[in-house]
Amino acid sequence: MTPTLAEITKELLTSYNRLPRKKLGQHFLVDPGVLKRIIVAAELSKDDLVIEIGSGLGVVTSEAAKQANHVIAIEIDKELLKISQEVLKSFHNISYEAGDILKVDLGKLILGRKYKVIGNLPYYITSPIIDKLLTGKDNPTIVGKPELAVLMVQKEVAERMAAAPGSKKFGSFSIFVQYYAEVMINSFVSKSSFHPWPEVGSALVVLKPYKTPKYLPKSEKLFFKIVHAAFQQRRKQLRNSLADFKIENSPVDLSRRPESLSLEEFAALAEEIFGHK
Repeated sequence: MTPTLAEITKELLTSYNRLPRKKLGQHFLVDPGVLKRIIVAAELSKDDLVIEIGSGLGVVTSEAAKQANHVIAIEIDKELLKISQEVLKSFHNISYEAGDILKVDLGKLILGRKYKVIGNLPYYITSPIIDKLLTGKDNPTIVGKPELAVLMVQKEVAERMAAAPGSKKFGSFSIFVQYYAEVMINSFVSKSSFHPWPEVGSALVVLKPYKTPKYLPKSEKLFFKIVHAAFQQRRKQLRNSLADFKIENSPVDLSRRPESLSLEEFAALAEEIFGHK
């Protein structure tokens, strides 16, 4: 019988005398169905450059390399990276980068080329990774946004990213992500799809960054300052949570609560405040 992905993963870890490292949030994908969903969602072609965040044992890496032009696998665990290099030595279109994705200079890797991102993100640093991908912050060189990002994240985080106004899960993080990208939850992923099982369920999220944000306020900094101020006191009416901004002619009803406002309404509010500064 052909061994399952779970059996192959456990055998690899045993043969290299490795245990998943909890402090690095290591949970290895062992569900071939989920693997297929990741590759299909990435819409790969032979022209694509792919950045993979957290290459692990190379399970997703190898499938991406079969369909893309070039895969750059970024892995913080140097020992794990060596294992995947050995396992994937027959592939000649995979490059390896040992390092923390938050510290890696993506500009030096992509060299001005278009690129896509796939990754099983460690839950404890999901937000800063998404921030880096969508804004290009923390990079010493100029980096274009990815054409597409297919990310495995905690289920609750995915729901916050995709939440619509009026939802209890809609908040400042929802607005941040949706300001920069189209967000779609591809599918939910059970704990049993990983080895070892994570403590919470996961979701596969697809982000398609906008070339320019849909709502472009005169001051992006002010826009996010207003959003954060509003959601810091999300149970209060806007007239109370935004009292420090001294809004004169509000384009929205200030008796509303922040989760009821759309991105467009927050942008209009920012424009009104900016115009009276």
